[in-house]
Amino acid sequence: MPQFQIHNLWPQPLVVHKGVSITEKQSDYVRAVEYYRPEVDNGWLSNDTYLLDKPVMKTLKDQIMDAFNKSIVDHILSLPDEMKFRMTNSWAVKHEQGEWAQQHIHTNSIWSGVYYLDVDEVSGSISFHRPIDDNRVLPLAIRPGRYKEQTPYNVNQYPHLPEKGDLIFFPSSLEHSVAKNQSKGERHSIAFNFFATGNWGEMEHELIL
Repeated sequence: MPQFQIHNLWPQPLVVHKGVSITEKQSDYVRAVEYYRPEVDNGWLSNDTYLLDKPVMKTLKDQIMDAFNKSIVDHILSLPDEMKFRMTNSWAVKHEQGEWAQQHIHTNSIWSGVYYLDVDEVSGSISFHRPIDDNRVLPLAIRPGRYKEQTPYNVNQYPHLPEKGDLIFFPSSLEHSVAKNQSKGERHSIAFNFFATGNWGEMEHELIL
């Protein structure tokens, strides 16, 4: 019988950490901040775009940075100590019943993430979308295709139903959307971005950020 190996080259990593803790004081703070309605009129965003820099949020930010460094910087990218990332901005997102988030990417950042405060089994999933110009697998040149089963190679959309305390990291260029909140309660999350800092490259390719 013929044998074969599959080598996954340059995959898109989606990292999910479970059970990151938040204090009651921090949860109350996120719910109480001022929100505005964006032009798309499908939810609420906090006016504060540096939410996790507030002293009350320090322990949560520390957990997020620790998880990011362990899973992304150290494990996936395996970077030396002089090549680092910093959190650039962070904001709260609120979705009431029937509200959702359109398909989008995060600009001016390299990695992004989201932390879930208030969710239940019908709050809606976050979905990640295969890039529309990604036709590296021939059957996907015509999309959506027909398949006997979905695999990581042919799927066009990957949904993740978050639980309270879930912390998710993904490349900022990876398109994602959020399904309608079917719950009677509000769905609260905190989104954030990361950018490179430190000394990258060497010789004529050196970049100091």
